[in-house]
Amino acid sequence: MMTRIYITRHGETEWNIQHRFQGMKNSELTEKGILAAELLSERMENIELDCIVSSPLKRAFHTAEIVRGNKEIEIIKNEGFKEINLGDFEGMNYDEISEASNDVIKKIRDDPFNNPYPNGENLMEFYKRVENAFKEVIEKYKEKCILIVAHGGTIKCIESYFRNQRISKDWMSGVVHNCSLTCIEVNEHNKIKEIFYNNIEHLKERLAYN
Repeated sequence: MMTRIYITRHGETEWNIQHRFQGMKNSELTEKGILAAELLSERMENIELDCIVSSPLKRAFHTAEIVRGNKEIEIIKNEGFKEINLGDFEGMNYDEISEASNDVIKKIRDDPFNNPYPNGENLMEFYKRVENAFKEVIEKYKEKCILIVAHGGTIKCIESYFRNQRISKDWMSGVVHNCSLTCIEVNEHNKIKEIFYNNIEHLKERLAYN
């Protein structure tokens, strides 16, 4: 029997709209974000999940609660699935950061793997944290069906792992849609098969996504 893992990103937040770096700080879901989570819940209504594993950050956990709907299943918090720690930059937008710390931003852009955000993580530390959490989930929930609720950066790390690709240095571009759905299967030898990625069929009609 396969392990089936669904993966989603939290709903849209106030800081998403304002283009602010969220990292490990919290920002409330917007009305659109709540609706998207409700639409995902409808899509997953007939899928028999054993549990939901969520980042403990409020935007992800709130999304997980909405998606759970009427299912009598546990939402388990996993610290490893938090977004990257952006340190001093959290809550700021890109222009504010560029004005205050242009030299630091240039170093991070040139080599994000070794240059951490001030008082935060670098990309390699972040990737390793997520990879370890994802491997733990695979081991703990063998032959189960689960949903992971996390963040754009976190899912980028998970994608790099299951596609066996080095995470790109411009990893912040091209993250999955809020409340999109990804599905993978893991066999008894821990070989991973991608079923679909960043699917937004459930969002298109009500949220006018292309």
